[in-house]
Amino acid sequence: MDARFAAYVLVAAVLIVTPGPDMALLARNAFRGGYRAARATAFGVGTGILLWGCASSAGLASALAASAGVYAAVKLAGALFLVVLGIRSLLGAARPAGRTEERGRRHEPAGPLTAAHAFAQGLAGNLLNPKAGAIFVAVVPQFTVPGDPLSRLAAMTAAFVVMVTVWLNVYGWLIARASARFGPGVRRALDVVAGVVMTALGARLAFERR
Repeated sequence: MDARFAAYVLVAAVLIVTPGPDMALLARNAFRGGYRAARATAFGVGTGILLWGCASSAGLASALAASAGVYAAVKLAGALFLVVLGIRSLLGAARPAGRTEERGRRHEPAGPLTAAHAFAQGLAGNLLNPKAGAIFVAVVPQFTVPGDPLSRLAAMTAAFVVMVTVWLNVYGWLIARASARFGPGVRRALDVVAGVVMTALGARLAFERR
């Protein structure tokens, strides 16, 4: 690891811990399915980041950034995805309390979120966020120089994937633990907050300019 790589890791860490759609989705799934769902969501996001890194190496991410029409289509699809999940969280929180049961120490809505479904949501949410691809188009090149081997670019992508997956796992564990300690009313309120945040993020993504 040299100074350029260390600087890249520092900048990547700041980007990773900055709240955004991935963290909002993970919080929602942690409320719905506990740490198991949060962990699956985190690995889904990490897989999405890995695919963005591979697409960047193949030039696809650059093409996406250069095409206004494709960028807008992906952005609107991602915005719709977030809004739909946000509304579903709000509707779930609005269900009568009688439809919700305590299962052990964890509170789960009827029809608990499966790990496979959570993984798919994390993957789709990340792939439908063009700003995730922009990281590899706008940020990574700032820490590379002509002649850098492909192995260095692979290491930069791997470092980002590992860091985001570890951070989201820790964040999801904290959210799941906090959710398990509170009563159903508090957890329903947190689900409302998660739904509002995701809906707002989706609306912002839809209307913001590049």
